[in-house]
Amino acid sequence: MAVEKERKITLYPSNWLYNAGVVGFLRVLEFGGKRRAFEFKGDGSVEVEISALDGFEIYYFEYASKLYLLQNLNLKEIINFAKGLKNKESNKIISKIQELENGIQRRVFNLKGNKKWSTFRKEVLNIKTESMRKVKEIVRELKKSLNTKKERRKIKEIVDNINKYFADICFSVFDFKAQADFLGRFYFNKVVIANPKGENLKRPEDFKERYLNPILEMLNRENGDNLCILCGKNYPEEGLSELSEGDFSILGISSNTFANFYNYYAMNGVSYNRKCHLCQLILLCAFAGFNLKPWQMRELDGTDYIFVNYPSFEEVFSVNNKLQTLLDKFHLGIFTEKINTYFKSFELILQLAKKKTRWLLENTYFAEIKVSARKDQAKPKFVYFNIDKAFSEIFSEFKLDTLLNNLSFLYEIYKGNSVYLSTEILKRLIEKKPLIHIAFKMLSEKLSERDKYMLPIWSLILLEFLINQKRRLNMSAEKSYGILKSIQAVSRRSFSIEEIDQEKRFHISQRFLTLIRGGRKEDFYHELLRLFVVYKKPVPENLFSLLTESEEISFQEKALAFLTGFINPTEEETSTVKEKETNTGGKQ
Repeated sequence: MAVEKERKITLYPSNWLYNAGVVGFLRVLEFGGKRRAFEFKGDGSVEVEISALDGFEIYYFEYASKLYLLQNLNLKEIINFAKGLKNKESNKIISKIQELENGIQRRVFNLKGNKKWSTFRKEVLNIKTESMRKVKEIVRELKKSLNTKKERRKIKEIVDNINKYFADICFSVFDFKAQADFLGRFYFNKVVIANPKGENLKRPEDFKERYLNPILEMLNRENGDNLCILCGKNYPEEGLSELSEGDFSILGISSNTFANFYNYYAMNGVSYNRKCHLCQLILLCAFAGFNLKPWQMRELDGTDYIFVNYPSFEEVFSVNNKLQTLLDKFHLGIFTEKINTYFKSFELILQLAKKKTRWLLENTYFAEIKVSARKDQAKPKFVYFNIDKAFSEIFSEFKLDTLLNNLSFLYEIYKGNSVYLSTEILKRLIEKKPLIHIAFKMLSEKLSERDKYMLPIWSLILLEFLINQKRRLNMSAEKSYGILKSIQAVSRRSFSIEEIDQEKRFHISQRFLTLIRGGRKEDFYHELLRLFVVYKKPVPENLFSLLTESEEISFQEKALAFLTGFINPTEEETSTVKEKETNTGGKQ
């Protein structure tokens, strides 16, 4: 960080938490109508006018109010009631209620910061009043389809509950209680932010005094001898404070344990894990830098927020804003196709700087969090991983979107645990976790169901093979694809459907799968050769690569590729696969 004569501060990229804080800081400024107060520079930094801090204490709590309202204003109770009705009109009513709920969410999305808290408060109250008016209109229509007094009493009770619920939420926001509850999940027991809890009309004023004024005082002082661990600048002793759990509770920071992030260091009773006043403010903005997932994705992924980190503020600000827009559109039902957040992030990054593809991807990190109001009831969750060199090279060499689209569906990966498969697959590839047991499970289910559609399994096998070959042998994606594809092609041509009918193929494949899963390659090779002997067919020359040991490809990879072709050799399926893979393979 550097201070310039024009009364600007320059912020430079650092670790993911600091970068998330800067993105959040800039989002709050933009929310407050101060987009012109900051400018991105070519070295990845961002310059911010000091005057932008004027009114920041109001914008900060207004932004927190907006996020709180987005997560709490809903019509679930009346939707659940309507779903329980068994009449012709219920579906139409449910659609109208959901449309109204989306309309409420859109109104909240469109809230803008206002330096006058009273004006912002009035806008929130208008949303509440207008929403309740529309709820009552829908209920009047709903009552026409109700058949019993019990149902009519119940709907009146629900409307009263919603009215009280909305009023409680709004007045909690007006008293700055809601903001403390919301922010407390990120900044446990942090002074002013979440402590004291409850109503506190002076919260913005106290925020300014504790977190903004010291920054202005600090900028007018000369440098000292004490290092800020976040920005790397030296300050006088009084310009620093200890990093604590309240600075970002998900990490569990303390003087005894500094989990998941910095290596806590102290000598002779002196702590070297301290932050300056400006970095304190940056950390307090990190909540705004994370992107809220729609509830459907939160339930599947097990995390609430995601942040895409990259060492340039212009790119990281743009990518996260565009990603949040996509997530918001999914949340509002503008489009219903499930978003693969990782893949979409890669695409957004590449769109910003196509000439630096590989370097960009290798410096991309993902941080996902699940927050908790009380750690004794539910533990917060933190997931952090990056893209390695091999993955970034494959991404730039090979068009992966079609393969991932073939895996874009819900799948019960374990009993009672469903995931969105393409997201789960991509995440496991990045984390270097094996996928083969998923392929085994899917194949076993396909065989049991007599389902010969192998494209999802082929896509899964190919994705893992491409990445593994790059990591093991630095092999080009084109060559890796050719190896696996040639094995599948041989298996398709070896036996016609007239020679081995579909039912028998399922039976033989079940035996093959058992041998492949158990790693029994000698038995697999024996059974395969016996098949050719029984049907009096010569072993194709190309098939010898399957029967020989190779450093380039493992037994299970070869055998699974063979099996996907053997199960479905029909001309119709072959042409479909070829057509789709024409758009999948090859260099970009």
